[in-house]
Amino acid sequence: MSITESFIMALALSVDAFVCSVLYSKCNFAPGVKMKLACVLGCAFGLFQFLMPVIGFFAGAAVVAYISSFDHYVAFLLLAFVSVKMFKDALSKQDADEDVCARISYLTILMLAIATSIDALALGVSVGLLYDTIFGFAAIVGVTCFAISFIGSMAGQALGQIRSLDRTLNLAGAAVLMGIGIKVLYDHGVFGA
Repeated sequence: MSITESFIMALALSVDAFVCSVLYSKCNFAPGVKMKLACVLGCAFGLFQFLMPVIGFFAGAAVVAYISSFDHYVAFLLLAFVSVKMFKDALSKQDADEDVCARISYLTILMLAIATSIDALALGVSVGLLYDTIFGFAAIVGVTCFAISFIGSMAGQALGQIRSLDRTLNLAGAAVLMGIGIKVLYDHGVFGA
């Protein structure tokens, strides 16, 4: 697979991570915390986008076929959980930014990183059927996702400076995450005949 093809696939795989990074970085953090959050999000999303194709490549079609029977439900549930939490935050009467920002936990970041990288697992199997190595492709995907998530985090922090957008960003973010979860189910034929 060429570097250009790998990069295009990496961009496609990174869209969900970008959206999550923007949405979860909208709090008004101190300068040092902004950089730390952007790095944590970038590393989490980049690491899982690197690991999932490698796991798919080595696990093989048989193992992934078993996992693929329920992986989309796992992704949907993780995204739905975070989405409901964001809806609740947006509709609550609390206006304390510190309280909302305190809810950005490593567990939430881990759940989002897993949920947004599950599609890369099946891609790893496909790459394994066509090529005899995965590490170059996985590295491009991981580094690209890190960069895009980092940029998304910084963009989210810039948007977070506009306090009037806070509730709107929470509602839009919750809707987008729920939409991504529903799309995962749709792509796996859950709603089809």
